Amino acid sequence: MKLLKLIKSVIVLTLLSVCVANAAQTTVIPYYGEEFYRDLKAGISNKDLQTRLKAVLRSYHVQRAGDLDLIVKSCQGQGKCYAHSAIGYGAARVFLLGNYYLVKDGNGYAVRDVYCDKEKTRADFRGTPPAPGRIPDNGVINVEHTWPQSHFTRRFPDEVQKSDLHHLFPTDSQLNSIRGNNPFGEVSKDLMDLKCPASRYGLGTAGSDEVFEPPTAHKGNVARALFYFSIRYDLPIDEREEVILRKWHNEDPVDEEEIRRNNEIFKAQGNRNPFIDFAELADKISDF
Repeated sequence: MKLLKLIKSVIVLTLLSVCVANAAQTTVIPYYGEEFYRDLKAGISNKDLQTRLKAVLRSYHVQRAGDLDLIVKSCQGQGKCYAHSAIGYGAARVFLLGNYYLVKDGNGYAVRDVYCDKEKTRADFRGTPPAPGRIPDNGVINVEHTWPQSHFTRRFPDEVQKSDLHHLFPTDSQLNSIRGNNPFGEVSKDLMDLKCPASRYGLGTAGSDEVFEPPTAHKGNVARALFYFSIRYDLPIDEREEVILRKWHNEDPVDEEEIRRNNEIFKAQGNRNPFIDFAELADKISDF
């Protein structure tokens, strides 16, 4: 009798473990709606996938308790409805420099810089230092538009693109200027020694144009930010750059920090980066 009870307990625990594991694997994010998950299960790819993602990113979303979002063209007559909302460039800078990337440093604060891969402390600033809700001296640290402003599209308002947090990161001001609107790539020959050796600037592999190479830990973030921006705003990625970005996407996969950032941006502006939530989507699109 005791043996029978023990066997039953083992079976129950085993089934419970399997159910928990399956639940973790099938966790869904309400934001994407029913049609996205249906299409994903059916193997959607390329242009069809791009079209579906554009609909998710640009449409209105009606939140439904315990269910997936209902994705609609208008909020009129709907319940709890939201969409991607441009928060403005000033608010975006405060979010990044005075909140998300702000860390406590002794008696003051510091801001993490992704191009130098270090923290800018109070000692680095002659002007306004970092603090909660504050934009520090932009001669020391600034906000990088991973998709350069000079390459924005006219099909969408500049302010929406400029303030889109999914492609904005805090960077050393000098390196921000050096990168300019140059493409990302892997440097084969340095054209200058940068103050922060974690990043490089020079000629790309196979003697291509001048490129900027960010730190290894930021390469995947760059790739996924540009994949997102390409889909969200109907902007093509140069073929040579795309090859490198795909490589970085695979070599520097999504981590917990990137997931947390995506969640916080969703709270701030009402949309998500699908290439962070579903890293496999990049391989389902043959040409960005």
